Amino acid sequence: MQICLALKHAHDRKILHRDLKPQHLLVTKDGRLKLADFGLAREIRSRPPYTEYVAPRWYRAPELLLGADIYGPEVDLWAAGCILGELVVHAPLMPGKDEVDQINRIFQLLGTTYEHIRT
Repeated sequence: MQICLALKHAHDRKILHRDLKPQHLLVTKDGRLKLADFGLAREIRSRPPYTEYVAPRWYRAPELLLGADIYGPEVDLWAAGCILGELVVHAPLMPGKDEVDQINRIFQLLGTTYEHIRT
């Protein structure tokens, strides 16, 4: 819940984190989550095209893996989902070796767009 609230706070202020991974989530002694390292952050209202090489591969949204240079807050939400999945299975959810392997792992786990259209 705190990850979603932290991202909502950033997105409400028109900031994309773009580098969300477990190492950038800090937890205080009293259990409060802090979102850290805004080194790759960008204003949502800044002009595209954006850099496509953002976010660590294991947490990178499919559109980024496929070369999109226009994107929005959904790339942070994808990374948050990957982190939550990792918390459930106690291991990286989709640890791709390279971009092609990463997109194949996503398709294996979630299926392809084509499969969803057919059903």
